[in-house]
Amino acid sequence: MNQGAKKQLIQAGVFTGTLLLFFLTLALFAVLGRKSWERGLRAAVEQVLPPSEWQCGKMLKIDSSFSSSAACFELVKKNEPTKKCQALIMRASSYWGPLPAVFVVRDGKAEFMGAAYTNNSVSRALEDAKNDSQSLYWAKIAGEVAQSASLAARQAAEGVKK
Repeated sequence: MNQGAKKQLIQAGVFTGTLLLFFLTLALFAVLGRKSWERGLRAAVEQVLPPSEWQCGKMLKIDSSFSSSAACFELVKKNEPTKKCQALIMRASSYWGPLPAVFVVRDGKAEFMGAAYTNNSVSRALEDAKNDSQSLYWAKIAGEVAQSASLAARQAAEGVKK
């Protein structure tokens, strides 16, 4: 092998090593930031739900195309601990732009509870628009997404039992 080929091989190796190090660093930050991301979403859900009534449980994996813009949590009603529901926070489009909408899903039916991090005027407008076509559409989608999350959780639990 001549000197020119050796030099090019070394340059290609350094370049490849640099790219590999860069992508490994990005992957590390993504893994380390996941817990913080989950805590932030849980706090947003708990901000909307009355704390005296609901307790947020573990995060459920969503097996849907909405998994990149939604998160689902187990939800327990404090006065009825045996009855479990799901809390779903998802990016929903509205007249005021995309909002982090929070839904409580019981038996496959979603109820819009409010939007996290909104000002008072938007919150009042959302309260008035709970039964308009756009809210009903997102409630239907939220029910389907929560069902996919609970189905994925059941399948994962059955896989662990086997």
